[in-house]
Amino acid sequence: MRWRYKASIEYVISALRTDVLREICMADECTRRADSVAQPHFRLRHQIALCAAAAMSNAASLAAEMLSLGGVPPACRPGPRVSSHDAASIEECLAQAQSLLAHYQKRLAMAERRGLLRLREVFREIIESKRAHVLHAAVMAAAGARPRQLS
Repeated sequence: MRWRYKASIEYVISALRTDVLREICMADECTRRADSVAQPHFRLRHQIALCAAAAMSNAASLAAEMLSLGGVPPACRPGPRVSSHDAASIEECLAQAQSLLAHYQKRLAMAERRGLLRLREVFREIIESKRAHVLHAAVMAAAGARPRQLS
Protein backbone atom coordinates (compact mmCIF):
# COMPACT_ATOMS: atom_id res chain seq x y z
CA MET A 1 0.00 0.00 0.00
CA ARG A 2 2.84 2.40 0.83
CA TRP A 3 4.29 2.20 -2.67
CA ARG A 4 0.91 3.23 -4.15
CA TYR A 5 0.83 6.28 -1.91
CA LYS A 6 4.38 7.21 -2.87
CA ALA A 7 3.66 6.76 -6.58
CA SER A 8 0.49 8.80 -6.22
CA ILE A 9 2.26 11.67 -4.45
CA GLU A 10 5.07 11.61 -7.02
CA TYR A 11 2.44 11.91 -9.75
CA VAL A 12 0.79 14.85 -7.96
CA ILE A 13 4.16 16.59 -7.50
CA SER A 14 4.95 16.13 -11.18
CA ALA A 15 1.54 17.52 -12.14
CA LEU A 16 2.04 20.49 -9.82
CA ARG A 17 5.45 21.21 -11.34
CA THR A 18 3.82 21.39 -14.79
CA ASP A 19 1.07 23.64 -13.46
CA VAL A 20 3.52 26.00 -11.74
CA LEU A 21 5.38 26.46 -15.03
CA ARG A 22 2.09 26.87 -16.91
CA GLU A 23 1.00 29.65 -14.54
CA ILE A 24 4.36 31.42 -14.73
CA CYS A 25 4.19 31.33 -18.53
CA MET A 26 0.66 32.67 -18.41
CA ALA A 27 1.71 35.51 -16.12
CA ASP A 28 4.56 36.34 -18.49
CA GLU A 29 2.25 36.24 -21.50
CA CYS A 30 -0.36 38.45 -19.80
CA THR A 31 2.30 40.92 -18.67
CA ARG A 32 3.67 41.23 -22.20
CA ARG A 33 0.16 41.57 -23.58
CA ALA A 34 -0.76 44.28 -21.03
CA ASP A 35 2.42 46.19 -21.90
CA SER A 36 1.52 46.11 -25.59
CA VAL A 37 -2.02 47.45 -25.23
CA ALA A 38 -2.30 51.05 -26.38
CA GLN A 39 -2.60 53.63 -23.58
CA PRO A 40 -6.17 54.71 -24.47
CA HIS A 41 -7.33 51.18 -23.61
CA PHE A 42 -6.49 51.51 -19.91
CA ARG A 43 -9.36 49.32 -18.67
CA LEU A 44 -8.41 46.49 -21.02
CA ARG A 45 -4.78 46.82 -19.96
CA HIS A 46 -5.82 46.72 -16.30
CA GLN A 47 -7.90 43.56 -16.78
CA ILE A 48 -4.98 41.79 -18.48
CA ALA A 49 -2.65 42.88 -15.68
CA LEU A 50 -5.09 41.45 -13.11
CA CYS A 51 -4.95 38.10 -14.93
CA ALA A 52 -1.13 38.23 -14.78
CA ALA A 53 -1.23 38.88 -11.04
CA ALA A 54 -3.69 36.03 -10.51
CA ALA A 55 -1.45 33.67 -12.49
CA MET A 56 1.55 34.56 -10.33
CA SER A 57 -0.52 34.04 -7.20
CA ASN A 58 -1.65 30.67 -8.55
CA ALA A 59 1.96 29.68 -9.26
CA ALA A 60 2.98 30.61 -5.71
CA SER A 61 0.10 28.62 -4.19
CA LEU A 62 0.91 25.57 -6.31
CA ALA A 63 4.60 25.82 -5.42
CA ALA A 64 3.73 25.98 -1.72
CA GLU A 65 1.64 22.81 -2.04
CA MET A 66 4.50 21.12 -3.89
CA LEU A 67 6.79 21.90 -0.98
CA SER A 68 4.28 20.58 1.54
CA LEU A 69 4.11 17.29 -0.38
CA GLY A 70 7.90 16.95 -0.39
CA GLY A 71 8.56 18.24 -3.89
CA VAL A 72 10.79 21.06 -5.06
CA PRO A 73 9.22 23.76 -7.23
CA PRO A 74 10.94 24.47 -10.54
CA ALA A 75 13.61 27.15 -10.51
CA CYS A 76 12.59 30.14 -12.55
CA ARG A 77 15.39 32.39 -13.54
CA PRO A 78 15.65 35.06 -16.20
CA GLY A 79 16.84 33.76 -19.47
CA PRO A 80 15.34 32.17 -22.52
CA ARG A 81 11.61 32.40 -22.47
CA VAL A 82 9.80 29.18 -21.63
CA SER A 83 7.60 28.17 -24.51
CA SER A 84 3.99 29.08 -23.96
CA HIS A 85 0.95 28.98 -26.12
CA ASP A 86 0.51 32.67 -26.91
CA ALA A 87 -2.92 33.35 -28.29
CA ALA A 88 -2.74 35.15 -31.62
CA SER A 89 -6.34 36.43 -31.47
CA ILE A 90 -8.88 37.24 -28.82
CA GLU A 91 -10.86 34.17 -29.89
CA GLU A 92 -7.80 32.00 -29.21
CA CYS A 93 -7.30 33.77 -25.88
CA LEU A 94 -10.89 32.95 -24.90
CA ALA A 95 -10.48 29.31 -25.97
CA GLN A 96 -7.20 29.08 -24.02
CA ALA A 97 -8.88 30.51 -20.90
CA GLN A 98 -11.73 28.01 -21.18
CA SER A 99 -9.24 25.18 -21.66
CA LEU A 100 -7.33 26.19 -18.52
CA LEU A 101 -10.58 26.32 -16.55
CA ALA A 102 -11.41 22.76 -17.64
CA HIS A 103 -7.83 21.65 -16.86
CA TYR A 104 -8.01 22.91 -13.28
CA GLN A 105 -11.45 21.41 -12.79
CA LYS A 106 -9.85 18.04 -13.61
CA ARG A 107 -7.02 18.80 -11.18
CA LEU A 108 -9.61 19.56 -8.49
CA ALA A 109 -11.21 16.15 -9.10
CA MET A 110 -7.75 14.54 -8.85
CA ALA A 111 -7.09 16.22 -5.49
CA GLU A 112 -10.50 15.15 -4.20
CA ARG A 113 -9.93 11.51 -5.26
CA ARG A 114 -6.61 11.47 -3.41
CA GLY A 115 -7.99 13.14 -0.31
CA LEU A 116 -5.61 16.13 -0.53
CA LEU A 117 -7.75 18.71 1.23
CA ARG A 118 -5.39 21.69 1.15
CA LEU A 119 -4.61 21.08 -2.51
CA ARG A 120 -8.34 20.86 -3.20
CA GLU A 121 -8.79 24.32 -1.71
CA VAL A 122 -5.89 25.68 -3.78
CA PHE A 123 -7.51 24.31 -6.94
CA ARG A 124 -10.86 25.83 -5.96
CA GLU A 125 -9.22 29.24 -5.68
CA ILE A 126 -7.44 28.76 -9.00
CA ILE A 127 -10.72 27.78 -10.65
CA GLU A 128 -12.25 31.03 -9.41
CA SER A 129 -9.33 33.01 -10.88
CA LYS A 130 -9.70 31.10 -14.17
CA ARG A 131 -13.43 31.89 -14.26
CA ALA A 132 -12.51 35.57 -13.93
CA HIS A 133 -9.94 35.12 -16.71
CA VAL A 134 -12.61 33.57 -18.97
CA LEU A 135 -14.91 36.47 -18.17
CA HIS A 136 -12.21 39.03 -19.00
CA ALA A 137 -11.47 37.26 -22.29
CA ALA A 138 -15.18 37.23 -23.12
CA VAL A 139 -15.44 40.95 -22.34
CA MET A 140 -12.47 41.66 -24.61
CA ALA A 141 -14.07 39.57 -27.38
CA ALA A 142 -17.38 41.38 -26.94
CA ALA A 143 -15.61 44.74 -27.04
CA GLY A 144 -14.14 43.76 -30.38
CA ALA A 145 -10.50 44.03 -29.29
CA ARG A 146 -8.39 43.03 -32.26
CA PRO A 147 -5.07 41.15 -32.21
CA ARG A 148 -3.07 44.32 -32.89
CA GLN A 149 -4.33 45.63 -29.54
CA LEU A 150 -3.46 42.41 -27.76
CA SER A 151 -0.18 41.27 -29.29
